[in-house]
Amino acid sequence: RSSSMMMQALCAEVDKLHRAPIWIAYVTLPFIAAVIGTFNYQQNLGQLTPGWENLWTQHTLFEFYFFLPALVGAGCSWLMGLEHAGSNWNQLLTSPVGPWRIIAAKLVVGTVMLGVALAATGALFVACGKAVGLAALPSCDYIAYLLLAWIGGIAMVAVQLLVSLVVRSFAAPVGIALVGSISGLLLSSKGWGLWWPWALMSLASNANGRGTLMSAELVQFVGIVALFSIAASVLCALIMSHAAAISK
Repeated sequence: RSSSMMMQALCAEVDKLHRAPIWIAYVTLPFIAAVIGTFNYQQNLGQLTPGWENLWTQHTLFEFYFFLPALVGAGCSWLMGLEHAGSNWNQLLTSPVGPWRIIAAKLVVGTVMLGVALAATGALFVACGKAVGLAALPSCDYIAYLLLAWIGGIAMVAVQLLVSLVVRSFAAPVGIALVGSISGLLLSSKGWGLWWPWALMSLASNANGRGTLMSAELVQFVGIVALFSIAASVLCALIMSHAAAISK
């Protein structure tokens, strides 16, 4: 019964995507970032060494610090905003599917949507690199960067779901995501990026060109992602459980 209830919650979230394909934005925005990044790369070849590494930083620096956090903020606002509309909130609280499963389903869907954006980012990176004449193909390191960015992004999705649950607005959580990402840029420059959920994705992806995470940092990174993800999800479920108890 537990697994069927979880599947029911997941199917409900997927059905919402079919009705309003917001996931299209998760492909469109990486495309815009790729165009801007490739243009910047070509315009700065006097200062940059031609190659995949510098094309990567041009593609991902702005995307991972600004575009994707805002996109995740919008996606989580959309996932939660449907529940805040009309009488949906009351129906949600009285649903036989418990708050824990509802939040877990939203976290899974939000993470998959982010995965679509990162897959598009990788494909566009290769396509743009070949279009500007880079030799061979990029190394497998970039696949690792994308996978680590996806793992780091789970924490941001979980935190943004919490923000969107508490703040019943579409635009405000997007603004919070942008402020969080800008703060993450500043904190990363001071060496505190690993402790900020909006900075984890960019740090793990080598978007700033500082290199890959070392073994000890990688263990810490995974632990911090788990900490933020679990803490935010538990808070979401507790808030919903409390609201359900009050509504009875």
